[in-house]
Amino acid sequence: MRESTKLYNIFALKCPRCYKGNLFTRPGLFVFKSILKMPERCEHCNQDFRIEPGFYSAALWISYPIVLIVFVPMIFFGFLLKERFSLSLEMMLGFFIIICFGMQIPIMRISRALLLHFTIHYIGSGNK
Repeated sequence: MRESTKLYNIFALKCPRCYKGNLFTRPGLFVFKSILKMPERCEHCNQDFRIEPGFYSAALWISYPIVLIVFVPMIFFGFLLKERFSLSLEMMLGFFIIICFGMQIPIMRISRALLLHFTIHYIGSGNK
């Protein structure tokens, strides 16, 4: 995936305006400290990330479809594995719970990135 595409920069958690600055103080999808801590402004283009009070609560509405897209196919795949390898329901449920907890932080971060990329548009390097 090219670094100039919107999809790449959403998953790389980059600034939606310049595609260079980090959206979070600790970059990466799997972070276990300061999970949702964001700088007030982008270090490259000075884009304000504190848009308005309660702005990021809309990320909850974005994360819900992401959860459905990720976990509904996993459930169907789990039932296929259950029949093929005769796995117990308790074993599958434990596996899904572990995956749900593991994916929670990346889904929350990607939801915020999507919200910002839907709201703020890329201006490129020459139009600041």
